Amino acid sequence: MLNDSRLMSMDELRAFLRSSEALAFSGQDRLQTYGWIERTLRRYGYLARPRGQKGLLRQYLHKMTGYSPAQLSRLIAQFRRTGRVCLRPYRRHRFPRRFTQEDTLLLAEVDEAHGRLSGPATVAILKREYALFGRQEFARLSTISVAQLYRLRGKTLYRTHTTC
Repeated sequence: MLNDSRLMSMDELRAFLRSSEALAFSGQDRLQTYGWIERTLRRYGYLARPRGQKGLLRQYLHKMTGYSPAQLSRLIAQFRRTGRVCLRPYRRHRFPRRFTQEDTLLLAEVDEAHGRLSGPATVAILKREYALFGRQEFARLSTISVAQLYRLRGKTLYRTHTTC
């Protein structure tokens, strides 16, 4: 990454920005670039600076990182809130599983007993097992749709426990 350990004055920073119009810099990865932005904001005491100097520092950050003004605003806001500029961990959204492995095995058992009937016929059997006979293990499966039934039938767990 860029070595700028020498603290420049605001006039030197202004002169640097004017003289380096044709130059462009970029960090190796976001982690390093975010670390550099945090160190720069901290070294220059960004939060205590007057508005004009903050704009100059934003121009410097934009020049050195290539980040858009909106991205820099977001990172500076994060620095203002937490005192840090860091990556947010990636979190994939996943819907909660509705049917468990036990449900898949129970479906395989029902299909084995009835010779793997059509989807609508199997759904009717599952609903009847719960509603008519009161078997609690069929509580979740009694709400299954035909499409979801076929998805469960496609799972490896189901296929390893059926012969039809």
